[in-house]
Amino acid sequence: MSEPVTPVAPAPSPGAVPSMAAEVARRGRAVGLALAALATLTLALNASWIVRHLDWLRPLEAGQPAPPFALIAIGAGGAPVAEPIRSEALGGKVVVLEFWATWCGPCMASLPRLDRAARSWGDGVVTLAVNLDDAGKARRIFDERGWSMTLVAGDDEVSLRYSVEALPHVVVIDQRGVVRAVARGGGAVAAAEQAVARLLTGP
Repeated sequence: MSEPVTPVAPAPSPGAVPSMAAEVARRGRAVGLALAALATLTLALNASWIVRHLDWLRPLEAGQPAPPFALIAIGAGGAPVAEPIRSEALGGKVVVLEFWATWCGPCMASLPRLDRAARSWGDGVVTLAVNLDDAGKARRIFDERGWSMTLVAGDDEVSLRYSVEALPHVVVIDQRGVVRAVARGGGAVAAAEQAVARLLTGP
């Protein structure tokens, strides 16, 4: 009885291997050109964004005009309130912004002091607690502790424009919209109190 015979695939013609290699090379060049074009476009878009937003990238310092903002208040259950609080509507008043997060221990220590200060300052000062992480949890904390400051939600844009790099981060803006103090860390509220006192008692 004869052994079964395994069919053997026909050998490729002499010109087949070079043509397959040429096709692989052609596709590789096409992919490379596409990736290069994508990288060029990305760089161009990034450069364009940087040119248009150079003022956003400069560190915020006292004496500079305060960047405009439109911050959404955090209502019951962490729900956003429809109308944003706009910086241009606060002209003529001192504005104090504290950027904070619910996980930030120094923030949780500074907010009670800021709330007491806000109550003592009266209607001439608008105090905004800008939450950067969890609106619902932030609202619960404010409700449980009875804080009277206005609770608003921050975002990446306002954080960038206000040079938020560490928390808590406090900014004091005068009645003409000029930054008068930028302070970070545990002593931020004390610095804000001093700046507000100068603005309220100055000429």
